[in-house]
Amino acid sequence: MKTQLILLGITLCAACKHDAPVSQPLPASDAAQVIAGTYTADIARIPTVKAYPINGRTITVDIERLSPDRVRVKVQAPANGFYSPARDTTYENVYVLTRPQGYYLTLETDATQPSNQLGSELVIAPPLPPATSPNWASYVFAPPGYQKGRVSAEFIKLR
Repeated sequence: MKTQLILLGITLCAACKHDAPVSQPLPASDAAQVIAGTYTADIARIPTVKAYPINGRTITVDIERLSPDRVRVKVQAPANGFYSPARDTTYENVYVLTRPQGYYLTLETDATQPSNQLGSELVIAPPLPPATSPNWASYVFAPPGYQKGRVSAEFIKLR
């Protein structure tokens, strides 16, 4: 009997997945409703990041709920040199990935890069108590003609 218990213990340990991710996506009853709203780039939470508006212009992102895990994202970004994606764009059906660190929306991928690396994304922080809705986000994009990677703009939620 003792041998059988030892073998059972070894078998159970061998069956465990040691390479499983530490943070699994959390189920959200309606993540799209939580993040829906209007965000504008005008925050300077990080001292090394230039605050919007820059040159009198800012970027606005409207997120509209389509279903509990899908949204429509409208980006209004007037040309502003290095500080803007320089185009207004609507992403019609974006999946909302919910993680403990926040909500992740992949807006574009770059098919010319290996594994379709991200072209632009929106990361929305979870609400901090006592707030019930996220109040800031980060929009990561590649400015036109910029070849050294992507840049990030910080946003606050207006409504």
